[in-house]
Amino acid sequence: MDQKFKQIAKLFQRLPGVGPRQAARFVLALLSKPEHELTELGQAIQNLKQLISFCKNCFNLSDGNVCNICSDSKRDQTKILVIEKATDLDSLEKTGLYKGLYHVLGGSLNPLEGLTQAHLKINELQRRIEKTLEQYPSVELILATNPTPSGETTALYLRELFKEKEGISITRLARGLASGSHLEYTDESTLKNALEYRK
Repeated sequence: MDQKFKQIAKLFQRLPGVGPRQAARFVLALLSKPEHELTELGQAIQNLKQLISFCKNCFNLSDGNVCNICSDSKRDQTKILVIEKATDLDSLEKTGLYKGLYHVLGGSLNPLEGLTQAHLKINELQRRIEKTLEQYPSVELILATNPTPSGETTALYLRELFKEKEGISITRLARGLASGSHLEYTDESTLKNALEYRK
């Protein structure tokens, strides 16, 4: 394979979840595009940080200082749902059920990959909760990290961090059996969660 092709493919491999084959497919797909589309893509990537920013309150994607969710006065200011990524927020918003605020951590604790609490928006969450408690008597902190080892570690860390704080109630999204699943094929961890969080 051509050396320049390999160099460009390696740049794509820097993106999360992109392996060598997928990176090669990206480069091949881009080679088939007309020049004006490549220019448009290149300019968008070059101006990415100027065009898109993060909300100063919740760290959701925003085109201004504050995102449309944080600036919505109809949202319940006493509920803060903690998620790992902004894409998790989109999934939750699509349900139309949650009417509170969010806090995007920017990942989950994973010491093996060097991701510690200093890399996440945990200090910002602490300050935000303190500020909210100055205005309201109580806050519900809803932990909605992913049910992965690093997500569970993050939820446990946050629970320990806030459990002694007055005025904060900590809840976790329910987990368990998926609709249409069979008990005999369900893994031990899912069954444990289903029993623990049963209604």
